[in-house]
Amino acid sequence: MVTLQPISRQLTVSIEQGTPNVRPVIKGAMEEAAYTLTSAYGSNQVLGWYARGLKQPKHNEFLYLLFRSIINAASLTSRDFVIQVEGCTGVLVWSLQGNINTWAPSRLADTFKLARLTGFSSALKTSMKFQPSFDKLRRKMMNRDPHLTINYLGVLPNEQRKGFGKALLQHVLTKADEAHYPTYVEVNDTGAVAFFTKFGFTVQGEVNINNTTVTLMVREPNVESLCLVSLQGAS
Repeated sequence: MVTLQPISRQLTVSIEQGTPNVRPVIKGAMEEAAYTLTSAYGSNQVLGWYARGLKQPKHNEFLYLLFRSIINAASLTSRDFVIQVEGCTGVLVWSLQGNINTWAPSRLADTFKLARLTGFSSALKTSMKFQPSFDKLRRKMMNRDPHLTINYLGVLPNEQRKGFGKALLQHVLTKADEAHYPTYVEVNDTGAVAFFTKFGFTVQGEVNINNTTVTLMVREPNVESLCLVSLQGAS
């Protein structure tokens, strides 16, 4: 298990350094967090395929219901599995061993709501086909060894390129380094591939879903950087 460090719930910005400070999403902010991910993933091709045929505002309603259910499930597993910066300007959902269902709602009520939006057949395919397929690929790639999974990372469109995504991802990668765990992520656009590459992720494979390429990436723990920080702190 990864040892989770206590996170301050008082400040979201370091006054001295002027850098974003990361903290868990509290229960009262889950709807806002779902809205952030809905805005960030509004044009995502894979999620768009699940909501195919839906026009606005039902397309966004579909994404919102999906993300709200995922956030709820992740928070019930651990309050640290859903983190945010700047009042949910950016949100990241992560997990150990990929043990959170990221392709379908966790609650039966939400499944029925999505079914009414997209049709039962589409909702059922989402729940029963894609999650097991990707879980199988992830387990094979990671050799069933302990690892962290980045499930979703999104920043409000008008707040992107301000360091919020970097702050969220670095927070989780530090935990991975401390535990000596690799980190796994699935992305489906070239911009996301380039972003994760900057943090040491490498492409390990690709999967095609309905003419959309999903890239599978892995980052090995950077133990040397932790040793350097420890030595600097001791000097």
